[in-house]
Amino acid sequence: MRTTPHLLGLLLALLLGVSGANAEVYQAEGMASLEGGRTAAREQAIDDALAQIAVSHRGRLVGVSELGPEGLAESSLLGPRRVPGRMSVISEREGEQLLYVTVSLDTGQASPGASPRITVPDTQAGQNGCAGASLPPGRFLKRRALTSFFALKHPQQSSGLGEISYWLPGELARRLSLQSNVSAMDGGRYTLFAPEVLDDPLSGQDSARKLGAREGAQFIVAGQVVESRINRQAPRVSLFGPADSPEAGITYNGPFAGFLGASVRVAPVAREFAMDMWLYDGFTGALLARERLSGEASGDVAPSSARSLTPYALADSDYGRMIDGLIDQAVERLSVNMGCLPFTTRVVRAQGGKVYLGAGAVDGLAVGDRLLVYRQQPDTQIRSASGEALGVPEVLLGDISITQVQPRFALGIMNGGRQAQTGDLARFPRRL
Repeated sequence: MRTTPHLLGLLLALLLGVSGANAEVYQAEGMASLEGGRTAAREQAIDDALAQIAVSHRGRLVGVSELGPEGLAESSLLGPRRVPGRMSVISEREGEQLLYVTVSLDTGQASPGASPRITVPDTQAGQNGCAGASLPPGRFLKRRALTSFFALKHPQQSSGLGEISYWLPGELARRLSLQSNVSAMDGGRYTLFAPEVLDDPLSGQDSARKLGAREGAQFIVAGQVVESRINRQAPRVSLFGPADSPEAGITYNGPFAGFLGASVRVAPVAREFAMDMWLYDGFTGALLARERLSGEASGDVAPSSARSLTPYALADSDYGRMIDGLIDQAVERLSVNMGCLPFTTRVVRAQGGKVYLGAGAVDGLAVGDRLLVYRQQPDTQIRSASGEALGVPEVLLGDISITQVQPRFALGIMNGGRQAQTGDLARFPRRL
């Protein structure tokens, strides 16, 4: 990147930004090389412009190092890297193999009737500044996820839960697929963990990566049922009930007991449910999120072998309704976390100049879409000091234009840069 245009862009941001602590509108010009294609350059140029706006808007100095084709480049920026607000593109121009994009960022309320040239994401996650793609009305992108087996940490507490280890991932997949940004598969027959390491989600990272590659999933969901114990019991009078019930603790033997058949039993009146839930990147095995959802139900909570829980019987008891609410919470959190990451799919075949992607119309792709193509660097898994897999470095190859879309795959051609190979990743740009 040349120094002079970058400094000019920074100066433009400083001059055009409304001065003072109450500034609301900023403008800046970003730049990027066209070597990897126009789509990739546009994404990078907008990021550059927004970073320059952050320079003028906030005031903390941070260092940035970038590894490029010509070696390590270091620079300094005033942080944070992003300023919240409504962004629109004012102009774009090309020159000397560079793309220049001028953007405007309104940090205040949008004026009535304003029509920004870039659509702001209509999801709450997008409004919170996540990296999900900005899509026009009527468009959707469904990220593929697979929900795996949920083990029972305390099997002795699981009375009345039925085959929850299998039906829970199935119900999560069903409800996730009702969201506009996720298409989930029931993988209850798969487990990421050995029985002795259920409490260590990091032990499932390699299995998550392999399962994601085999099933074509961008995300893998796993977890375990942590608690399902009875918290409180209380005496309950039962008429015409057998005194030898498994729940019987005290039997009434007073007057007319034989006639009425009455007994006093100690019955469950409050029961807890808690589950751990882990979200993995299906391409790298990185652990993206971990959640614990828990609740307690009172009233009709007694376990019953004759009334085991199923997804279709959750509304039949107080305990089932509480679990039903926790599943809804899990779906909401998973949907937000997945939606905040760019839609990504694999190149399943590359022949000549044609590239086939493992996603199609049912996933939301359309003719004319342009996706950025990346290649993971072999044998470069980045791990933390504790051994946790954090991800795999990638190299941007260029972008692909979609020319044909089938229900489960898409065909496109590469624009600029190097040719794609089977196994490369195609990622939808954050901005159209």
